[in-house]
Amino acid sequence: MKTNKKGWKIFYIILGFFLGLFLLFLSTLLGFRIPLRWTVIKEVMGYSEPENAFILVVGQDSIEPRRSDTIILVGINSQIDEILLFSIPRDSRLLVPGRGYDKVNHSYAQGGIGLLRQTLESALGIKIPYFVEVDYEGFEKVIDALGGVEIEVEKPLKYVDRAQDLYIDIPAGKQLLDGEKALQYVRFRYDPLGDIGRIKRQQEFLQALLSKVDNDPLLLARLPQLIESTRGALTTNLTSDYLKQLIMWFQGLNERIIKMETMPGESIYVNGVSYWEPDLETSREIVQKFFFARREDIENSREDSIGQESGGE
Repeated sequence: MKTNKKGWKIFYIILGFFLGLFLLFLSTLLGFRIPLRWTVIKEVMGYSEPENAFILVVGQDSIEPRRSDTIILVGINSQIDEILLFSIPRDSRLLVPGRGYDKVNHSYAQGGIGLLRQTLESALGIKIPYFVEVDYEGFEKVIDALGGVEIEVEKPLKYVDRAQDLYIDIPAGKQLLDGEKALQYVRFRYDPLGDIGRIKRQQEFLQALLSKVDNDPLLLARLPQLIESTRGALTTNLTSDYLKQLIMWFQGLNERIIKMETMPGESIYVNGVSYWEPDLETSREIVQKFFFARREDIENSREDSIGQESGGE
């Protein structure tokens, strides 16, 4: 593991962003590099790798009752040093316990994070022990505290929805987005691809954000502002012990593999209402294969590939 001899290096991830509103804040995770040898950290702080787990990250919209405007399932697999960011379109048609088939974001409006978790656990055949909820205001404050995020905007993004107090106006081209513009960017979905296009932009934004955080030498000076920005904007049930493990594990994020996936499916209409009809069989395969993967499985797979290549020469 690499160490930072110049001091502590902050690693602030919006885990969830809105991706939701970020990564983790796992999109909110504080990760940092400690100027000590890794073996000493293990002995002194009692470090152990975090157990494999899923964290449900929800970006809330501004309409009451609050709906889950963005949903991302963050998978942690410390066995293979991988992170899965599984984006779930908000219009996904799923069986909501006690309510029948409906859009997944309606489950959040009807029963909060509890019902949303039940809906996804049932649909994907997994357990989701942790969650993170983030609102619009918190997202803007964190991005501003980070000094904005530079991104290449592929085309002009313009849209007005006065009912939602939503005004989007971003020109095309490479630019530094402040909190307000960044929120506009990750919320825009008014083109032929709809929510799927928005998820793609969110993933691009997340990649740019992670790159900035990992390479910003002045981030330490903004730590107090970053912490203050999250107050009142973030709700989570992450335990202090698991969070500590994640913080230390995330300090090697540049050595981890981050996989970004979107729940596969297709657009359909049911009784005149637009839905995203998910391919649940493939979705279950993606998340369960990730969760149960072990180092020995990866090593055996690599050995088999090498053997096949050698045999073919």
